[in-house]
Amino acid sequence: METEDCYLANVFAKKPVVITHGKGALVWDINGKEYVDCSSSYGVAALGHCHPKIVEAIKAQSEQLITCHSCYYNDKRAEFIDKLIKITPKGLNKAFLSNSGAESVECALKLARKATAKTEIIAVMGSYHGKTMGALSATWDKKYREPFMPLIPDVKHVAPDNAAKIAEAITEKTAAVILEPVRGEGGIRVPPNGYFQEVREICNKRGVLLIFDEVQSSFGRTGKLFGGENWGVTPDIMCLAKPFAGGLPIGVTVAKDT
Repeated sequence: METEDCYLANVFAKKPVVITHGKGALVWDINGKEYVDCSSSYGVAALGHCHPKIVEAIKAQSEQLITCHSCYYNDKRAEFIDKLIKITPKGLNKAFLSNSGAESVECALKLARKATAKTEIIAVMGSYHGKTMGALSATWDKKYREPFMPLIPDVKHVAPDNAAKIAEAITEKTAAVILEPVRGEGGIRVPPNGYFQEVREICNKRGVLLIFDEVQSSFGRTGKLFGGENWGVTPDIMCLAKPFAGGLPIGVTVAKDT
C-alpha cells in the first residue's frame, strides 16, 4: 500500500486491502482473507476472475502474437469482429476497437460530429460516460468536471427520463443524443417504459443520431445481451467495453455503416 500511495496518482478512493488473486466471484488479500467480489472491477469481470477458458485463450495467443497494428490484417481480430457483429443489434455493422469505455465514447462523439457535420451533443443529468475530455464533457457530476473546465463546447445536459426535454434542447446544431440504457453511477436508474422509443422517434424526425453508452449495461447484465434491447430500440452508435475482453483492456464502438 505504501508503494502505491507513494508513486501512483491519487485519483481513486482506495480501500485498505491488498488483493493478490481471484477465482470466479472470489478474491483473496495478501493475508489470505477471502472476499466475495461484488464490484467485479466495475463490471469488467462479468465471467469471474481467471475463468479457465479466458486464461487458456490468453496463454495461447501470447505464445502466438501479442500485438498487431491495424495497418495489417489479423486472423484473431477478424474472428472477434465477426463474432461481435453477429450479436450486435441489426444494422450496427461497423466497429472501431480501442482500449477503454471512455475511448469508445470519445469515438462515438467524434463519429457523430463527423457524420453530421454538426457539433452539439445532448446528454442527461446524472449520466456518466468517462473521464477523458470528450467523455467527461458528457458526464454530469461536477466533482469530475469542474477541475478540468472548460471542457469541449456545445454539450448540453437535460433532465433524465423526459423525452420532451430532449426535444426542446435539439437545435439545428445538434449532432447526437447520448444516453445510458441504465444510468450506472447515477444510481442504477431504469427509465420509464416508452422513454427510449420516444427519444428514438424524436431523433429520427429531427435528423439527430442516437448513441447508447452500453459500457456498463451490456453483456447480459440487464437480462438482454444489450440494455437497449429491453425496449426494442436500436441506436445509431453503441459504446461497449469492460466485460468484452474478460478482464483485459478493451473498448468497442459499433455503428451503422451509413
